[in-house]
Amino acid sequence: MWQAWIRARARAWYRASRFYVKHRARCVNIYHCTMNKAASLWVRGLLADERTFRYCGLEARVPETKTGPFAPGTILSPLYIDYPTFREIPKAMPYKAFFVMRDPRDVLVSWYFSIKLSHPLSPEVERVRNELVKLSEPDGLRYALDYVHERGLFARPRSWLDAPARDDRVMLVRFEDLTGPNQATVLEQLLRHCDIDMPRPVFDELLRAHAFEAVSGRARGDEDLHSHYRKGVAGDWRNYFDADLAARFRDVVGDLLDVCKYT
Repeated sequence: MWQAWIRARARAWYRASRFYVKHRARCVNIYHCTMNKAASLWVRGLLADERTFRYCGLEARVPETKTGPFAPGTILSPLYIDYPTFREIPKAMPYKAFFVMRDPRDVLVSWYFSIKLSHPLSPEVERVRNELVKLSEPDGLRYALDYVHERGLFARPRSWLDAPARDDRVMLVRFEDLTGPNQATVLEQLLRHCDIDMPRPVFDELLRAHAFEAVSGRARGDEDLHSHYRKGVAGDWRNYFDADLAARFRDVVGDLLDVCKYT
């Protein structure tokens, strides 16, 4: 009798522990690659969720370096890198990777408000913030455009465009699809690509737990300039781009919008 009780308690503890994995992904690592301001922390939250672990057996870790090598059995999230840098990472086989891109105009607007108002301070962030607060909003956006372009942020998505054709272990995902009306379908495709085999009821729980409303406490589109989750919508750049900024943007990034198929 006592033995049966102990066995039952042990089984209950095991099922509640991180040792209980219901499905193990057939890959050594998963690489979440991205550009700044493309829902990287939201995606990381999904990947680090206990439910995700139970259906892949890989633990999400914030990488301390961009160049690896990385410990096996981990999800590296997020990696802010271009495709050539990713190719140079020493990788154990098999692996899966995906890159999240976002309309570069929305990236610019989101970066501007984040650095100006909400991003945790570092010496460089503080220096740039001190510059931005001196400028009008239009001039601040122009300053931000030059700043991020000089640091290669807009070159990153361009470098990934042909990656899936070169490596079928790589998937491209758009922020707009991850947050749009077909969010569930797109996220299911992403998890399937990574061999995260999660039953639909568990998937629905995961999506509800990480919905914009749940993580921000606001309805999508309800703006809080001082929050990391500022607005949660695509196309917000239209509220900030005038004709002059749009022309300047084209001059700086060239045909990036066209090749990335953002109209």
